[in-house]
Amino acid sequence: MVFADSSGFIAAFDRRDPGHPRATREWRRLAREGEAVVTTALVLAETVTHLRRRAGWEAAVRAGETLLRSRSIQILCPGREVLDAAWREFRRNAEPGLSLCDALSFVVMRDRGISLALTFDRHFATAGFATLRQSRSG
Repeated sequence: MVFADSSGFIAAFDRRDPGHPRATREWRRLAREGEAVVTTALVLAETVTHLRRRAGWEAAVRAGETLLRSRSIQILCPGREVLDAAWREFRRNAEPGLSLCDALSFVVMRDRGISLALTFDRHFATAGFATLRQSRSG
């Protein structure tokens, strides 16, 4: 099982993103291997918002439709208990650039025993998770 972060989605949907070739290869590999992918509603929101600003409305809608219709991507809508745990994680970590979305992702990954994130965000490695940068050559 793999956790998908917004940076992995953004790179896959934005051809101008420096991580696009790598993200595309990883997504194809995951599909080929039938790997289960988990993400959160916050990651979805962050992804389409970022794409709308950087790549335009059409790219954002294409990404949102693809993710919401995917049978291989489970999008979790965390409840209050998980959100509270994410808030505690966020407050404990004063590192600049760490988002509440990242903190929530860490909580979900730990709760589900997921050790690998499809991400280019260094905060995941700092939190002790394997990432694209660490797990496979580019």
